[in-house]
Parts: sequence; structure tokens; C-alpha cells
Amino acid sequence: MPLKGFTPEITNSEIGKLIGREIIKLENGESEVSFEMTESWLNMQGILHGGAFATMLDTACGAATRSLLDMEKYRGHATLELKTSYLKAGKPGKYVAKGKVLRMGRSVAYSEASLFDSEGVLVSKASATFKLLPK
Repeated sequence: MPLKGFTPEITNSEIGKLIGREIIKLENGESEVSFEMTESWLNMQGILHGGAFATMLDTACGAATRSLLDMEKYRGHATLELKTSYLKAGKPGKYVAKGKVLRMGRSVAYSEASLFDSEGVLVSKASATFKLLPK
């Protein structure tokens, strides 16, 4: 069954392939998304670049927001702001991000997400603001 607000073209985007994205849950302002991060995301210290965490968290926040969008009225959304807190260093492997919409307006949405490593340890959190894009 297709996920609400996601077409195969969006679900199978190039960035989605790059980060090994799989959407597990997408409903009622909540998302759960898994990722398979490769060594391509390592920084000079040999740990996952902060941008990898930010990308995963932005994806979960955005997916949660998109789950509430009326696609008859909106063509999508764009990230206006993403505040990311890094709690633990990361290594290549599987991650799961869980997103939730905090407030959905007519032109702006606010959401948050938590990122967990393969052992279920919380490694990063983020909050995001999105501009809702009318058709």
C-alpha cells in the first residue's frame, strides 16, 4: 500500500538511495524511518559526519510533516530551520529516526525527531520548522 503523500518517485529519490532510506511508519503526524549509513559518510576523524545525522533527522521531521499535508492544497514543504543536537558519535550502520509534528499551521509546521543507532541508543535529536508550499 502506498504511503500517504509519497509517490514512488519521491520514495525512491537519489538522496533516499544514498542514505539507504526506508520509510517504516508515516501517519497522523508521526514517522519512523530507517537508514543504512555507509563509510561514505565518515569525516576526517573516522566518525559519521554531523551532516549525516542532520540529513536523517530532517528526513524524519519532514516525513512526519508530509503525513499531515493535504496534497490537494500543497505541493510539499521546505525546511526553514533545523536545530540539531549531537549526543553521541556515530559509525557506519543502521539507524532509525522517529519524527513527530508538534504544530501544523496553514503556512508553517514545527516538528521534532530522535535518532537511534542499531543498538537503540539515542545519538541525536532535532527540531525543525517547515514552510508549507501551496499549489
